[in-house]
Amino acid sequence: MDGIITPEAVVLEVDTAGVASRVLAGVVDLAVQFGLLIGGLTIISVIGLADSSRSQTYSAILVAAVLMGYPVVSETLMRGRTIGKKALGLRAVTLEGAPIRLRHAMLRMMGGLVDRYLPPLGVTGTVMVLCTKRHQRVGDLLAGTIVIRDPARTLLPPAVWFPVPPGYDEYAAAIDPTAMTDDQYTVIRSFLMRNRELGADARYALAADLATRSATTLHHPWDRRVHPEVYLLCVIARYQRRNFPDYQPSSWQPSSWQPSSWQPSGQASGQTR
Repeated sequence: MDGIITPEAVVLEVDTAGVASRVLAGVVDLAVQFGLLIGGLTIISVIGLADSSRSQTYSAILVAAVLMGYPVVSETLMRGRTIGKKALGLRAVTLEGAPIRLRHAMLRMMGGLVDRYLPPLGVTGTVMVLCTKRHQRVGDLLAGTIVIRDPARTLLPPAVWFPVPPGYDEYAAAIDPTAMTDDQYTVIRSFLMRNRELGADARYALAADLATRSATTLHHPWDRRVHPEVYLLCVIARYQRRNFPDYQPSSWQPSSWQPSSWQPSGQASGQTR
């Protein structure tokens, strides 16, 4: 067992994947990639590319696409999993426990070229997993990720769709959330979900601090006549609608907002937002 520290400074105990499970997952993935290569090469031959130079070019492109594209596409679309990882109950996550994104998957793939394919084949990755504290191979170190077991039941929080407070639609529409990072979103999300656990003074002070930091990042001044939690809710609502435009919660019921006790209450089943 090992621990990861979330952006809210909460330590989560997780079981990192060892060499055996990762090797077995890799074997499954190699079998899938081999099947894709065979299928692709068959198609190339069937469509009648008689010119050997063209055939070799297409074959080289196919090999590169399967070896490098398969892990990137799989881990991006399956939120840190490939077919092999899914079969073994594994998932790659960031060091903070968040699902990986495209940039993480690409860095993991580039490190994987060293781990798996450069001589001596597979030995580099095995040594790295055995010798690093969190069982990380080169790709994990580059991307800042770890591979853990069964995170779906213990790690990922429920989906929450934050509404814009009533009467603040125009105010929220003027906020451009493009500059906000995933880490900043996670911190604001966690605060809005846990603010009732804080005393009134600490809650307001933390909300004001987060609002000030967000205003600096987004270059959108925080009007001090607007309660900081209202500002944060407008920011996070705009972020969700920009980054998850096709997501629609199954249901949510906005609660009345009160500076001393208000907390977003709309929750929907599904993947984390």
